[in-house]
Amino acid sequence: MIRPILFATALLSSASCTTAFAPAAASLTTTQQQQRRTSIQTLQMSEDSDEISSSPTQSKIQSLVDNNPVLLFMKGSKLFPQCGFSNTACQILQSYNIEFESVDVLADEEIRQGVKVFSQWPTIPQLYVCGEFIGGSDIMIEMYQSGELGEMIEKARADMV
Repeated sequence: MIRPILFATALLSSASCTTAFAPAAASLTTTQQQQRRTSIQTLQMSEDSDEISSSPTQSKIQSLVDNNPVLLFMKGSKLFPQCGFSNTACQILQSYNIEFESVDVLADEEIRQGVKVFSQWPTIPQLYVCGEFIGGSDIMIEMYQSGELGEMIEKARADMV
């Protein structure tokens, strides 16, 4: 007799909670909903970073960044990019006729997730020049158009000699 009453009470309380909170959720603007999703993603990323930040993966990423003046974490390879953004990033770098190292994040899931934590940037591709995180393809395009990326590449070219 107690089990059916507890079950009925649980059903009633969960239904009333849903009804009580539904209007508030429905009244959120699109911007507020996006901000909520972003904060949830940030929280998830920070939880992941606690696990990954001291891992061998982070040491490997740091070593790659330290040892390569121009480094691109991308989907695919320089010769065969696997996404449009990675392709754009490669084309920009190739326009400077500079040697650059690329890391295919599709080949290693730990690197793929670890580089996002390392840079605190959620998307790929990611460019590093002289150990400094630059950004993704959108930022590379802006910097290419303004000439700022060319100056950084020239500095990296000088460091290679």
